[in-house]
Amino acid sequence: MSTQSLSQRQIQTLRLSPQQILYTKLLQLPVLQLEQRIKQELEENPVLEEVTDEEKNEELQEQSDDLPTPEPPTELTPIELLRESGNDDEELQALPGEKEHDDTDFESEIEEMLREQDEEGYNTLSSAPDESHGELQPIFEESWRDDLLTQLRLLKIDEKEYAIAEEIIGNLDEDGYLRCSFDIIREGLLMQGIEASEKEIETVLEKIWQLEPAGVGARNLQECLLIQLHALADELDDEHEEDRQLAQKILVHHFNEFSMMHYQKLMQVLGISQAQLRRAVQLIQRLNPKPIRSSSESAKYIVPDFIVTFNGEELVVTANERNIPQIRISRRYKEILEDKRQERSTREFIRQKIEAAKGFMSAIEMRRHTMQKIMNAIVRRQYEFFAVGPEKLKPMILKDIAEDAGVDISTVSRVVNGKYVQTDKGIWELKYLFSTAVETESGDEISNRVIKQFIKDFIEKEESGKPLSDDKLAELLAQHGYKVARRTVTKYREQLNIPVARLRKKIQATD
Repeated sequence: MSTQSLSQRQIQTLRLSPQQILYTKLLQLPVLQLEQRIKQELEENPVLEEVTDEEKNEELQEQSDDLPTPEPPTELTPIELLRESGNDDEELQALPGEKEHDDTDFESEIEEMLREQDEEGYNTLSSAPDESHGELQPIFEESWRDDLLTQLRLLKIDEKEYAIAEEIIGNLDEDGYLRCSFDIIREGLLMQGIEASEKEIETVLEKIWQLEPAGVGARNLQECLLIQLHALADELDDEHEEDRQLAQKILVHHFNEFSMMHYQKLMQVLGISQAQLRRAVQLIQRLNPKPIRSSSESAKYIVPDFIVTFNGEELVVTANERNIPQIRISRRYKEILEDKRQERSTREFIRQKIEAAKGFMSAIEMRRHTMQKIMNAIVRRQYEFFAVGPEKLKPMILKDIAEDAGVDISTVSRVVNGKYVQTDKGIWELKYLFSTAVETESGDEISNRVIKQFIKDFIEKEESGKPLSDDKLAELLAQHGYKVARRTVTKYREQLNIPVARLRKKIQATD
């Protein structure tokens, strides 16, 4: 006979409020997408309005010191936006209509809100960029991530699966690959209060594989090519189906031999003719190893999020916000809210919209503050890179900047991913500035990107008939004072997508 018992236990979980989720989502948006997000909010929230250029010129100076600089007291805990106005956390997180107010409380809240609005301006620019940096006016196009999410809505997918898909797509790199582990996906979902198993994530990932361009969401090159081959099944006629199946067999069971171009061995193992192998290889060569990067060739404008200039002594960091709409709460709606002759339901609706507007404006201001703080930390670490040039790039990891800026590593990752900085030496992706260290013979540490650039330069200058082996590359690096093991040279060469010496000779001989 089984017995049943009741027990009680206390556990702690990390669950972000809607305001915190808004902040983290805005933080990862590049400047162009932030502009569109603000315009979207202007359309959705009627109490928000954009400040005109004339009003900016009149009010920018007097507003510059009014807004406090918001900063989360702890990482991933944004400023409690409405606490200063007398609203407690429960009211902040409550849904509209969820809390009852008597008339006295309602009127006192309205009066308090109106007093606040008299002291608040609109979201001001943190610093005005120098107009001499040239015009950066790209035409907005829907991002490939937005396009993928739009396609997903056409599939049979529930809310949880859509949330998982958003997290997966947000972690795709610029080539369309999912390079991170499922653990990182699960961690990001947990921060939104969503628990998902690996099987659930795998199921959603397979649905992403059905989207266009084919191959997006693959975890490696082999998987990317196989997804595209599968998509070709409905396009090819019966005459070419045999070639497709042979190509699939090569990619599944003999990918290493194929990538190393061991064609003779493939013919022997598979028992096929040279003509059959040629047709299968030609079919594979039609596939796209970088589905996203190739599909977005038309959108080549890069809009830097920061501009760093060197005046000969110090570096000046400005945020590129010239096209970001400045917004404020409409005085017209504040007057309606103040008018006690209006129906209570109308005033309650406006009150809720004003609270939402305040939260959105504060999240933008907090995003600006966090990004500026992290960029300042990067510039301090990489002073010589910005002042002299790429050859002075120092080793730097996310943890270094997280410690310098006093934020979490995940926050640095969000700020860095997909953002660019314009310098006197060119435009650089912020992720480029992060690299591990390599020790020189003198005991100094340099960035591994410097070593990679040396390897690339050596190979570009090699004789077509005598390509440099990895051992020879290691010797050349040693001559320049960089003591690097051959296996390390091999690893860096592969990361640069440069074939081994034998294949370079073969390719160049047949050009």
